[in-house]
Amino acid sequence: MTLRYLFTILVILVLPVSIASLGYQWQWRWFPLLDLDEFPALIAYGLTLSIDKIGIAITLCTLSLTVLYRWHKHPTQLMVFFFCLMGALGSAFITKTVAKEYFKEPRPYVLWLAEEGHLSSSENFYAQLPLIRELLIEEGLSDMSEEEVPAWLKLHWQDEVNYSFPSGHSIAAMTVAGFYCLLFLYRGRSPWLVGGLAFWAVAVCYSRLLLGLHWPADILASSLLGVMFGTLGAWAFIQWDRRINRHLPV
Repeated sequence: MTLRYLFTILVILVLPVSIASLGYQWQWRWFPLLDLDEFPALIAYGLTLSIDKIGIAITLCTLSLTVLYRWHKHPTQLMVFFFCLMGALGSAFITKTVAKEYFKEPRPYVLWLAEEGHLSSSENFYAQLPLIRELLIEEGLSDMSEEEVPAWLKLHWQDEVNYSFPSGHSIAAMTVAGFYCLLFLYRGRSPWLVGGLAFWAVAVCYSRLLLGLHWPADILASSLLGVMFGTLGAWAFIQWDRRINRHLPV
């Protein structure tokens, strides 16, 4: 892994996300910014779904087939590739889970609902068990119209009742992007492929802001962690590939 590749990944993945934090310092509020019942909000939700349970499986299969296409095959290649990828994603998941319980940062939509009088307080909300939080969100949103909060977002908020920092969706998207972007660069694939993957990961991060699930600091920290885990996983696979190639007969 060269420094040039790593610098490229940092520029196309982390730098665009850092702009959100700069805007927040100037009192720019990412939520509520969109009309939640309009099409742009639905696009943001679609980006979120692309890294959800089913979405991430489709994304990983598609990217894996793309990056491994016409790569010199070795009997253990798929096993090592899977181990490196899962190691990166697993590290990201563990870090995210531990950090949420340590920092205990309330989500933006929870504070917004409390400000609007639909929840008693964020402190009381997070003092409850997750199942009770879901019921509180359902009850608080029951008297809000579809124009204020559409049904799909109400359900999504009920699924996201844990803490805000860091962003699980953002760290997963950036781990995936860091992993595959480095492999695409290593293989000399089209810059458009690398750029498109980077754009998707950054867009996922911003979707979390616009839907009221996270703060700018959440997605920035998640981006740094995700890029770190993703590039380390890809670097491990590249080192294995180079070692295997050195021992192949000419």
